[in-house]
Amino acid sequence: MSAAIASAGFLTGCVTCCPPEKKTADDELCFRKTTIALPSGVPCPAWHTRSPGKPVLLLHALNGISPSTLGLALEMERWGYRVYVPSLYGDLIEGEFAYGYDDALAAAKFIREDPRWNLYDLDTGAGPVFEDVRAMVRFVSRREGGRSITVIGNCLTGSFPLALMDEPAVETGVLAQPAMPLLTTPQVLLRIPQKKEIRRSTGLSSVQWERTIAALHRHPEKRLIGFHYRNDPLAPIGKFDRIRERLSAENLGDRFHAFVLAPTGMFYAKKRPGWVTGGQLINRPRC
Repeated sequence: MSAAIASAGFLTGCVTCCPPEKKTADDELCFRKTTIALPSGVPCPAWHTRSPGKPVLLLHALNGISPSTLGLALEMERWGYRVYVPSLYGDLIEGEFAYGYDDALAAAKFIREDPRWNLYDLDTGAGPVFEDVRAMVRFVSRREGGRSITVIGNCLTGSFPLALMDEPAVETGVLAQPAMPLLTTPQVLLRIPQKKEIRRSTGLSSVQWERTIAALHRHPEKRLIGFHYRNDPLAPIGKFDRIRERLSAENLGDRFHAFVLAPTGMFYAKKRPGWVTGGQLINRPRC
């Protein structure tokens, strides 16, 4: 799977950079809906593109299955992929349907009250919701005849693919603007920066890191790709530096390559030759 898969500008960071789009009654006809049984017992609705192709699990950002997320899924379908988009929040979010949901503030309040999520801790991972995501990976692979899949995380879920590399079905993990541990509401509203150790944290537990490292050693075909905007206000780019350092310490540095978009991506890339590409990315993937 080409590193350009998320390069068309659809992954717009943790704060939506594009004007909100309205969905129409015909939009959902572009997808088929299914339900995934999860370990938590919470039924998970998921939508997938209609055409056959290489399977991808696309995890949504904090604002939910927004029109931009659905647009990315349809664009990837044209590139030759079958894309699954599950709702990590369930079918209803504060009374609104998950399909087309696009409200980061309401979603943040919603998941702060959901015991499945651990949003702020450095050491214990994302919480029970992560095992639900593992079940989603296995569901997609089974449904696609046991094929290997790519997992794309964005913002809230940006680091999830890193912790899923020990899943046999996951061949490629795409980390787009990983934001966990999240900023607190006062930090967002008052622009209070996180401490350096939190800005560089990946939100993975030590056990998850150990499993990922072991899986990458066992399977040389597995790889990680990062996408970022240099100045994303909710997703510190220092997380990419931490990932690179951790992998390099295990002689796995060549398994992670990051793409940082303009205007400041070139400056960031020049200081990190060999593993960061800067600038605008417009190429479609080679399917």
